[in-house]
Amino acid sequence: MAASVGTTSTTSTALKQYWNDFFIERLVDNLSMKGLTKRARVPNGNGTTVFWVGISKVSAAGAAGTEGADPTTRSSAAFRVSGVLKEYVNLVKNSRLFMDTSIDGTREQIIGDLARDAAKLADDTVLGAALAGTNVVFAGAATHRSNIILASTATIRSIRKAVRLLQISSVPRFPDGYYVGLVHPDVAFDLQSDSAWLDVNRYRDSVKYDIVGEVGSLYGVRFALAPTIPILVNTGSANVDVYRTLVFGPDYIGQSDLGDLEVVINEPGKTSELGMFNTYGYRFVMAQAILQNSRAVRVESSASLGTN
Repeated sequence: MAASVGTTSTTSTALKQYWNDFFIERLVDNLSMKGLTKRARVPNGNGTTVFWVGISKVSAAGAAGTEGADPTTRSSAAFRVSGVLKEYVNLVKNSRLFMDTSIDGTREQIIGDLARDAAKLADDTVLGAALAGTNVVFAGAATHRSNIILASTATIRSIRKAVRLLQISSVPRFPDGYYVGLVHPDVAFDLQSDSAWLDVNRYRDSVKYDIVGEVGSLYGVRFALAPTIPILVNTGSANVDVYRTLVFGPDYIGQSDLGDLEVVINEPGKTSELGMFNTYGYRFVMAQAILQNSRAVRVESSASLGTN
């Protein structure tokens, strides 16, 4: 994740590097999808298309052999999925007087907030793409989003049904032996009421890696909070709000590196003849795509704490 810092010429090289490192450290710390996506490099000079290449699972076609004879040969099936790079940006503009008279640490606060915003933007963009998968389990007795009722809350039965679909499709688990679930806090509240729920502090030392926002596990799924999963307002029966929980295995969603990451600190800003304001911002490019649709299941439910 190479980055550059655009600043005025009066800023020393060492100070530029400091702000660069400051931004990236906080950006990486706040990326909740890190380790959960299949990464791809952003090509230089090769257009705006990013490709992910993989090998599909070998079909179970083994059989008893004949002495002295080779079996019928089969070839592996490769897949290639593409995504299109888009620009993601944010810019803060403050008066020079404000910055000159602000308390110590204001600049650090602004750059830290921008780094957290960049992480949230990247995560939300990838999550939005991931929620477009077509495998769905409806909670309770519902058979369609439109007939989800207030009582259609997520339970261990909903999660078991999602895991079953993944198992039928022979979806592998992550290296620690779990699937991953991204869950809205309202839905997590309902799942945590099940006696089979394990809080994360009861097994943290036994897993190989941390997941940002992890709160616990249920039926072989490690759950992490995703507060920004959009609620589908008034889409259930009698205008019930519908929540989506994503349960998935590795290599479900592809995400490119954050290409051409640039941190901008202009003190003063470049378009003021009198230097009346300062600007702070970032820019990066990214692409994302579903790689193997069978590797995820979306659980749709209501929530007992929901507004509707």
